[in-house]
Amino acid sequence: MAGGFVIYSNFGTSRKAADLATNPHAALVFFWGPLQRQVRVEGVASRYSPEESQEYFDTRVRGSRIGAWASRQSQVLRPDETVEGDDGRAQLEGWVKEAEGRFEGETEIPVPEFWGGLRIVPTRVEFWQGRSCRLHDRFVYVREEGRDGEDDQWTLERLSP
Repeated sequence: MAGGFVIYSNFGTSRKAADLATNPHAALVFFWGPLQRQVRVEGVASRYSPEESQEYFDTRVRGSRIGAWASRQSQVLRPDETVEGDDGRAQLEGWVKEAEGRFEGETEIPVPEFWGGLRIVPTRVEFWQGRSCRLHDRFVYVREEGRDGEDDQWTLERLSP
């Protein structure tokens, strides 16, 4: 499972999964406002195998595994008009109860077929450091594929702010 950045998602209903199904190029951004720093990673995403996803899934607490089965990630939750003040949370809690019932008494919970890991292998990594007068420092590493069995090479360039 080495190489790249890994995220876990619902492949059935999440927007990111729908986007990646048609275009495997992805970006991650890490921003530290108080430090005025940011890192942007661009790369190609690929799905983990079910076995790799199960390996990670098994490390999660039971409630989190149940939650993966229960959640319809990114879908709008509909309020239950029979429950005063409900904003849709009751629908989610109902799905959780269904999933809890499905796996009641089970110690092992299988990873859902619609859930798993995505590995994003970087092709470009940009570092940004804020400076006064908007004259920020920006550096970018770009990966160039190796030829004839050689390792990939990274080039470093300074960018204008």
